[in-house]
Parts: sequence; C-alpha cells; structure tokens
Amino acid sequence: MQTLKKPLSIKVIYWITNITFWLYAAATVLALALVVVLLFGILEDLQLHVGIPVAFNVVEQGTLDLNLSSKYINIEMVEMYGKIHFIDTPVAVGRVYSIFIFTIVTLFFYIFYTFRQFINNVYNGKYFDFDNIALLKRISYAIVATWIFTAFNAYFQYFFLVSNMQFSSLESTGNVQTYPVILLVALFIWVLSHIFMKGCELQDENTLTV
Repeated sequence: MQTLKKPLSIKVIYWITNITFWLYAAATVLALALVVVLLFGILEDLQLHVGIPVAFNVVEQGTLDLNLSSKYINIEMVEMYGKIHFIDTPVAVGRVYSIFIFTIVTLFFYIFYTFRQFINNVYNGKYFDFDNIALLKRISYAIVATWIFTAFNAYFQYFFLVSNMQFSSLESTGNVQTYPVILLVALFIWVLSHIFMKGCELQDENTLTV
C-alpha cells in the first residue's frame, strides 16, 4: 500500500514543535532548580527580579524624532509596567514566587507536552481522530487554567506587594493586567476541537456509507 507523502508544512511544524519542546523541557529543569533554591532559601543575598503586572503613574517628558520635520515631537510617559528588584530578597518572598514559578512552569509544560502529542498524531496521518479531539480539549482547558492562575497572580501581587509599596515619584494606577488574549486562545482551540469532532463524524458517516 502506498503511503501518502507528508506536506512540507506538516514536517516543518513537527520538527519545530519537537525541538522547541525539548528545549523547553531543559528550561523547565532549570526553572525547577530555581524553585528549590527559592523554596528552601539556599542562596544568600538573593537578588530577585520579577515582573509586576500592575501599571504605575510616572511623569517623564521626552522628545520623539521621526525625521518628518525639523522639529522634535514632545512626548510624556504617563503610565508604565515594569519589574521590581528585591534587594536582599527575603526568604518568605522567595517562597511565594517559587510557588508561582512552579505552577506556571507545570501548566506550560503540560500544554506543550499535549500539543506535541497532537502534532505527532497529525504527522502520522491522524487528522480527524477522536484522540486529537481529546488532546485539543485538554489543551484548551489547561490554557483556561493558566489564564485563571495568571489573573490570580496579578491581583495577588497587587494586594500583596504593590498596595504596600511606597515611592517618592511613582504611584500605582490600580490597572492590573489579566491577559484576556489567553482566554481567547483557549476559546479558539476549544472551537477547533469541535470542528475536528464534526470532521470525525462526517468521516465515520462516509465509512459506513461505503
């Protein structure tokens, strides 16, 4: 029986997915090592840099040169997101962030692993397959869980850290990033799983008809 030639696009996606997966697996090991360091306070004088998903008011004036005229455009920075540097990070703070790192790394690894299974099935010619439908649904549910955790993490950082910060020239706006685009990606994949399900049903009907 003659085997169907795999499209070049499928081959490219297959190899990129697998190479990226193993690179992320290696990064996961390093991330888990960092989790252990933070959880048990192994390192002394730890300098932790973390992103803060909360906007700050900042008034900084500057200029913009677009080479459209001989004049500079006056601009003003009024809101920004950034990172915070914990100088001599307390063990308690390190433990909190170790939980965040462990959770998000685990969720992403699960999503990546499941997506790799899906791509491997497609590479092996299993397009409209009920196993693929289950994998897509699992990915969508895991992405929803990631969004929920991300939103929780953002509000936790706001009430746990930002609301207690004091700066001489900065103040929090209270605008917390919840990344709704993550939820849209989950919805797209969930809809895609139902499209695959319809394809499986049509394929079964054609098989029974023949």
